[in-house]
Amino acid sequence: MRLAITFAIASLCAISGNSYADALDLPSTNPKTAPAAGDSMTLGAGLAYVPEYTGSKKSRVVPLPYFERTYDNGIFLSTMRGIGYQSNVSGVNLSAALSYGGARADHKRNVFDGSDALKGMGDIQGAAQVVLNASYQLGTVGLSLGTTQNLAHREHGATYTLGASTQLYTTASDQIGLSLSTEYADKKHMQTYFGVTAAQSAASGYKAYTAKGGFSNVTAGVNWNHVLDKNWSVHTALGVSHLSGDAADSPLTKRKTSPVLMTGVAYKF
Repeated sequence: MRLAITFAIASLCAISGNSYADALDLPSTNPKTAPAAGDSMTLGAGLAYVPEYTGSKKSRVVPLPYFERTYDNGIFLSTMRGIGYQSNVSGVNLSAALSYGGARADHKRNVFDGSDALKGMGDIQGAAQVVLNASYQLGTVGLSLGTTQNLAHREHGATYTLGASTQLYTTASDQIGLSLSTEYADKKHMQTYFGVTAAQSAASGYKAYTAKGGFSNVTAGVNWNHVLDKNWSVHTALGVSHLSGDAADSPLTKRKTSPVLMTGVAYKF
């Protein structure tokens, strides 16, 4: 489940190249009500409608508890982003974090985790990951580039994400944005999540399949952030994700195009 949630949120919440953390607690553009930048704490909760796994025919509603602590020196602690450091260098926003993710269960463990459609494929264990991101505002368009590199389970490979976004409507209380992103996955990542080995084929009934590296998906989304006051805000994102390349051709892929919806409320102080 973690992989599907991370995939959905990262794809949808690319407002000006920002992360889910920035999108969920995006401050007001009104300096009289906006919280001070730098040292802050954000608590949030929401719901997301995401596929059971990337490529699944079925989707589910999952909870999104959220916590983030940021410091004036650039260090942050986040349930979504992990433990890391962010800075602005000559107008380029940079961040590096140590996180954990990538797990996938081969059976339905509960209403929030796993999928019986993957029986026989074996569990994919989560792993420590380094997440690097860079974003730059070019006029009205935000550009972002990021990568997730596995430290443990290096056989899970790596992904690289390129995104672009723009604000469609902005007031002191509302910001509506449009985002577009695409992900490139190396051969190891594609084989781990979309490939089927001979042993997996015998156990699951899926046809053996070798996946090559390449662009794995394209996602487009509309984001709406509504600021209630200097502390409270609500963020909603609606989008669609389309698998491409060998990810789309995998026998595990039951649906190439999936809707994704997320909404959450945040309290920042």
